[in-house]
Amino acid sequence: MLDPVTALLLVRRVPPGRLDLTRATALRWNDALARDATLQWWELVDPAAEDGHPAAALAAVRPGDAAVRLAGLAIPPGRRDRAVQVLLALVDALRATTARTLEAAPSTDPLGLELQDILREAGFRPGPDGREVVEL
Repeated sequence: MLDPVTALLLVRRVPPGRLDLTRATALRWNDALARDATLQWWELVDPAAEDGHPAAALAAVRPGDAAVRLAGLAIPPGRRDRAVQVLLALVDALRATTARTLEAAPSTDPLGLELQDILREAGFRPGPDGREVVEL
């Protein structure tokens, strides 16, 4: 059966009024990311949901003129599909900016290797210095 929530989700940059909710949601799934106030957050949300409804998945980036760097993902446990979905939508959204690449630097530990698999599924390819890169 198709998950009805998944079919209706879109990605958007987190509006200022939702940053507290975003950080609280991220704290449950990836507390290190939630504590970094320098990140730009993107959320995978149901556009018809109430403002207080938490995101289905979150991506945190460090913006740049030509290259945006993925700092990490915050997803519910066991929802690898949401990680891929938020990345695919983030790539599409970033194509409307001046950035030309989205880069990630997964670690070589088991969690980093799982992230590398997720990145590849979302269209990233090996780049210089062990980074994963997708052209925008």
